[in-house]
This record gives sequence, structure tokens and C-alpha cells, in this order.
Amino acid sequence: MGDNRDAWAENQSGLSQFFREQPEVVRALDEADNMSLNGADLACKSALYKERGLLREAAELFRLAWRKCYPADYVREFESHLDFIAKELAGCPGRVVDIASGRGMLVERLLCGLNTKVTATDVSESVLEDHLGCRFPGQVKSGQLKLTACDAKALPFPDGSVAAVTTCLGLQNIPGPERVIRELRRVCRGKLYALCEFFPEDDRENQEAAKALGLEGAYSQDRLAELMEGCGWRVSCHEGARIKLRPTPVGVVAPGAEFDALPVVETETRFVTFICN
Repeated sequence: MGDNRDAWAENQSGLSQFFREQPEVVRALDEADNMSLNGADLACKSALYKERGLLREAAELFRLAWRKCYPADYVREFESHLDFIAKELAGCPGRVVDIASGRGMLVERLLCGLNTKVTATDVSESVLEDHLGCRFPGQVKSGQLKLTACDAKALPFPDGSVAAVTTCLGLQNIPGPERVIRELRRVCRGKLYALCEFFPEDDRENQEAAKALGLEGAYSQDRLAELMEGCGWRVSCHEGARIKLRPTPVGVVAPGAEFDALPVVETETRFVTFICN
């Protein structure tokens, strides 16, 4: 079995302590107009709303934070890949299982307007409830959306039982993804659509920073494709354009708040959807 720690809940617990110890920051976040805050401060305010049980508002505020952290061409390119995957899976005859769903940006696309049945999975039960359960209660009630907390390295599905598998940046946020990739091969009888983000192969600073986070090779397209093929997948690529990307902002109202650990220096990034069968 893999690491079953709920990192989302642990992070929220750390933020809860921060809010208790920094009442002046809480006051400043409450008083600030959302559009005046940068992305890192907005993400911190989103966590504050979650602390108060305002889950829908927190999820919406996080989406605004995400858009403020990245350039417009990055957002457009990312969303075009979500739309590509959703279109590919429109009318899928069986249930789609999404791996490492996190805040559910791809799951949302799959649900909206296409009547795709989706099982969202994540090691964190809390993130599934906070970002999907609270926003799509009707789809949960009808069975169109199922929420399953599980370890992606030991999925609770029989061999060949899943019509299609998706993941949005999930393979790049799981240390040692080989076991996950083999597990996806075991359960999936159809195609795997894996949306990934890659840095240039010669971008040593960011590749080394990923390694330091326990994600060696995760941001290398060549290495991840080779790993997937070694696990029995035939891989083709839907590639996007290269986009200049700077490190995401740090908090001003909430000093030290960060949105994303990568990149650590300006680089060119590219979204690629691996289509595997």
C-alpha cells in the first residue's frame, strides 16, 4: 500500500493554526476586496472560508486565485486540454474513473453537459467532499458522480472493469508514479487520458527542484512517456504550445503564503495529454 496520509487535511490543519496565531492577517483578508488580492493571498482567503465551513465559496475563490496566479495564455491552453479530454469521452459507454482528482477541474468538465458518469478518486476524502461534493450534490445524488477516497497505487476496482481513466496533473504529484501507472493498466479496459505539464529537458533548475520535492522525472516528457510504455501502455500525444511561465506569486497580505512550489525560476512550459491504450 502507498502513503495514505491526507496531505490536503494536514495542510488545512497547518493553516488553521496560522489563522489562530495571526488574527491581524485574518482581519486584513476579510477586509480586502477579492480583486485587489494576488493569487497567493486569494488562495489563503479560500482556506479561511473553508475553515468557516463556507465550502462552495471557498472552492469558487480558489478558482479565482488560480486564474490570477497564471498568465492568460497558460489558462487558455490548460482549459483547451480539459475540453479536448471531455470531448473525447463524450458518450463514453461506461463510467470514467478520474485519478488524483484533487479540486476536480477535469471532473467538472466531464460532468458538465456531456452526461458522462464519473468516479472521482483521491487519497484525500476531504478534498473530494470540499471541492466536488459541495458543488455537485445533484450529480452525487443521481449517481452521475461518485466520490471514492483511495490510494491510486491500490485501486478498489477489478481487473479491466473501468471503461476509461483520466487524470489531470495527477501523475506529476504522486512520488514514484510507476506503481500507479501499472495499477491503471490493470483496471482500465479502454483508454487513459493523462494531462501533464512539462518543462524543457535542459531546464536543470526546475527539473532539480522537482527532484527535491520527490518528483524526479515527473516534469520530463521523455522520461514519463518511457515509464508509461514500460508499464505496458501504447502512448500518443496531444501537445500544446510552449508558454513562458514565471514562479507563482507569494502572499503580501498573508506573508509567506505560496500557491505552487514550481517553477522556481522562469521557464517555458507545455501541456501534453498522453492518450494511452
